[in-house]
Amino acid sequence: MTLKIEHSPFLVAICLLLSLAACTSNKTVVSPSPNVNNALTQTFKKSGGSSGMEQIDDCSYLAVYDLKKNAEDVRLGLIKVNDESLTVSPIPIHGWDKDGISNDLESICAIPGKDNEYLIAESGNWQGELGRIFHIRVDTSKLDARVLGTVKIPMHYRNDFDVTGDQYEAIMCLPYDKNNRIVILGERGGSKNNPNGLVRWGILNIQEHTFEMSNEGITGIPVNAPGHWTNKATKRSITDFHLDQEGVIWAAASEDPGDTGPFYSIIYKLGKINPLDREKPFTIFKEINMAKEVNGFKIEALSGPCKNILGTHSFGTEDEIYGGVWRPIHIE
Repeated sequence: MTLKIEHSPFLVAICLLLSLAACTSNKTVVSPSPNVNNALTQTFKKSGGSSGMEQIDDCSYLAVYDLKKNAEDVRLGLIKVNDESLTVSPIPIHGWDKDGISNDLESICAIPGKDNEYLIAESGNWQGELGRIFHIRVDTSKLDARVLGTVKIPMHYRNDFDVTGDQYEAIMCLPYDKNNRIVILGERGGSKNNPNGLVRWGILNIQEHTFEMSNEGITGIPVNAPGHWTNKATKRSITDFHLDQEGVIWAAASEDPGDTGPFYSIIYKLGKINPLDREKPFTIFKEINMAKEVNGFKIEALSGPCKNILGTHSFGTEDEIYGGVWRPIHIE
């Protein structure tokens, strides 16, 4: 199945990110699930930040965490914001596939037409293995999630100790037909194999759990994020996607010089969707301009605004030794 995508002049929600000990606020509450023991909750509380976020109602978000395979901690959280507090509740995920618990989840998107169902994606392969997209169903009332199926992302470049290969930090899901969805992946860039960001895409069957990418989809569309970068060769041009109510595709980009920073991020308009055009369902803009500059934070999650808070977007950060924060933001 092939999609032809044209490379032509193609809300505030809260960005939560769990604060590490150094960034804890008395307004932040971690609410333990009845299914999670106290020791696990404490680990979750210190997990650092969110690597991806999806808005599920006016002021609630699902967030994923980029824990590695050797960590048994919670990978998914429910963020709720009101005018008095921000709460974070861990959501255990059950039913992992034969390859086991996730490794480095970096992104999440809702599946159009499927209530309470989402795709969560690993950053990529490790030594040729893993690199999975998980189809999950989430029950926020019970703080529980279950894997319904898994697909492998076709490997382009292998990750290993001495080489950085595929690194997907963003995912977006668009309608296609009854059992298929268009899945758009954002390669972050900033490596020798992928110096620029890349938008890649394919068709994921949510019944059979297969994922097909055409040659065009694998080749992708390069993205070179604007900004005032310290080192343009290592900037990450795509760290998350957000699709707003007008059909505009927003993206975040960031710079990570090391665990101590200083960090720097931007938010920009990447493209738009074309919901009535099955042959060209989205457009990536030829010219990309910075919409907002954010100093001191490494944005890895981008979402919509919380209804009760002034702003147009929300973002979440993964600030390494400093933990992570969630913030609303206004973009003109």
